[in-house]
Amino acid sequence: MAIFVTTTDPQGLIDGIKSAVASKKVAGWAYDAEGDVTSSEASLANQAWFRPTLVPGAGVVFTISAQKDKAISTEAYAAYHGRFLETLLGHFASQFTTASVTASGESRAGDIVKGG
Repeated sequence: MAIFVTTTDPQGLIDGIKSAVASKKVAGWAYDAEGDVTSSEASLANQAWFRPTLVPGAGVVFTISAQKDKAISTEAYAAYHGRFLETLLGHFASQFTTASVTASGESRAGDIVKGG
């Protein structure tokens, strides 16, 4: 599954999310050393990570990866995507025009759902 975000300033959106997470203006997320974002909620922490990829002229794609050699549960899968979209809409709606989500965790759009 991937989240596709249409924006005229993809790097600005990514930087804004990182800044808001670091300053605790946005709760529930944490960044790792590779620049991937994961849930910081105890029940979901480190079960999956979103990796942003710039799409020139289009926006950002946030692809998901699971823990190495593990699959993401359906519940965690839904929670990660739903909560990340909620974060985008609640805090960054002025920075993008659309956000869409693929429907399943197959290896498409760069997703790595069974490890990476």
